[in-house]
Amino acid sequence: MAKCPKCGNKLRIFDISQFCPKCGVNMRFYNFEENFIREAKYSELSQAGLKVKLRNLKYSFSGSKLVTAKLIVMLLPVLSMLIPSGSFTVNAPFVSIDGSFGLLGIVNTVMGGTLSYILSMCSSAVTGAAFTALRNALICVVAALLCAVFCFLFSLLGFISIKNMQKITAVTALLGAVLSVVSLVMIGSFASISSSDMLLSGKMGFGLIVSVIMFAAVFVVNLMLWKQGIHPVYDEGVEERVRIFKEVKAGRINIDDLPQPVVETEATRKIEEEIAKEEAAFFESLKKSEKEE
Repeated sequence: MAKCPKCGNKLRIFDISQFCPKCGVNMRFYNFEENFIREAKYSELSQAGLKVKLRNLKYSFSGSKLVTAKLIVMLLPVLSMLIPSGSFTVNAPFVSIDGSFGLLGIVNTVMGGTLSYILSMCSSAVTGAAFTALRNALICVVAALLCAVFCFLFSLLGFISIKNMQKITAVTALLGAVLSVVSLVMIGSFASISSSDMLLSGKMGFGLIVSVIMFAAVFVVNLMLWKQGIHPVYDEGVEERVRIFKEVKAGRINIDDLPQPVVETEATRKIEEEIAKEEAAFFESLKKSEKEE
């Protein structure tokens, strides 16, 4: 139930007047100036946080040669996964499957139902070892592919944390390079085992070698960028407003104890000067009108 902002009187459902029935104050305009100033302070502080985010967004996509290099290399690991790193063929009664260790091949393997067939054949007493090696190779390639996707996403979303996202991307790229090497080993092992299998055969490709190079490029660029850092240039007073707003939200500073404007800058000083000129002109015109009367 609503209350009078001055006396705290509880208003009844049929008290529709803007005047309090108990103390008679105009509830709509009570403390209007104080509330207006308080909202102006909140607006000034909250807009500073938005300006910081927008400036971080800008500097995450421009501002230095390393940032440009990051944008150039961020998609290369994913593109390298389009190059097949090997292939496998299943020639069983009523079953004929051709697949590859690449992005498109992995998608076809999963969507076409080949994966479920491979998993079911892993328990076979005759060809289980070859299908298990194939399964392990596919798992490693998928893990490397996920690292490539995450490298792209982390690079794209670098504005979320301009201090830490480059570090996270570098670590992910390093993991992707390691997994690519492991995938090469697993594909080689599968090709060796399947050479003596009657139902399953496989061979190696060079796609993951390219992926290792691309992951290395992403790692080096993001490592250098992390060490060098991204240093956005903010407008005067923005960082101080952000710091003060954190203190206000934490309850360590009362918004009513702050001046208006909260942080004085060259821009606010110009506004105050304009206001002072307008006030002086108003009072001057008021004096002239009184003299004429």
